[in-house]
Amino acid sequence: MILVTEATDFKGRAVVRHLVTEQYEARCILQPSQHEQKLPSGVPFSTISAQMDDLPSLRAAMQDVTAIIHTFEEDEELGYRLEDHIATTTNLIAAAQEADVRRFIYLSRLGADRTSAYPLFLASGKAEAIVRESGLNYTILQPCLTVGPGDPFTPMLVMLAKFFPFILPIPESGQTCFQPLCVHDLAKCAVATLKRGTMIGQTIPVGGPEHFTFEQLVTEVLAAAGLKRRLLRLRVPFIQWMAALANALLPHDPIPLWWFDLLAVGSTSDLLSIPRHFDFEARRISECLSHLQSKRPWRRDFIRGTITRR
Repeated sequence: MILVTEATDFKGRAVVRHLVTEQYEARCILQPSQHEQKLPSGVPFSTISAQMDDLPSLRAAMQDVTAIIHTFEEDEELGYRLEDHIATTTNLIAAAQEADVRRFIYLSRLGADRTSAYPLFLASGKAEAIVRESGLNYTILQPCLTVGPGDPFTPMLVMLAKFFPFILPIPESGQTCFQPLCVHDLAKCAVATLKRGTMIGQTIPVGGPEHFTFEQLVTEVLAAAGLKRRLLRLRVPFIQWMAALANALLPHDPIPLWWFDLLAVGSTSDLLSIPRHFDFEARRISECLSHLQSKRPWRRDFIRGTITRR
């Protein structure tokens, strides 16, 4: 039995699907929430309700579990939960140690650093340190910017493009580069790691087969959605000021502030990391964006998302 945390996140859902495809039994931790939680559909798995700050319920979740796949959840509200993720990781490891579940796979983030000046990378870096010091048989995968069905990044770009006719303001990011990774390939790597004892104790960056500047990445996303916009490059401090003002005036952030951490640091690794470690070729970004072609009320979703309190 493989225990998966954050199974309502797009990465967690992909991991559960791939576990089932590979004939593993999957159990998902489902945390009580007032918001809609999207679990994987069409595949068999079990769920257990557990508060991540409640060790007895976490210990109950460990029954018959042989390995844990712990995910760094990623959505538009991530910035509010970075410290929670560190506490969650600490509690999960404590419960695993008590239940003698030795195998632990952590899907972190490329650039994680517990001394980082950027909250996004600081939180994942602290969580990585907790995993390394746990004494468990851990493997840390550090994915680059992950895209695919359910990701929070590419749909928001499309919503912004739909909201702004003819032009799309973007931050002037210089030579900051990204190496987008398909979420299905990340899930494939995570499940393959379960079978490879040689990866115990390792930290492995994983990314797609292409490097893009931010402008090139936006162009790819717009093309996948069938949109043409002239990109208006603005200085990053001005974009940050606009985002902070909008976040202060609106009930919900239209532009997640943690995106600026990504923009400042970038997200690239060795292009051959996945072929070298996992013996397959990762998908190009053009193969990962079919979810943007759906007939969706993008403008309405954008307006509803910014004026609805969560």
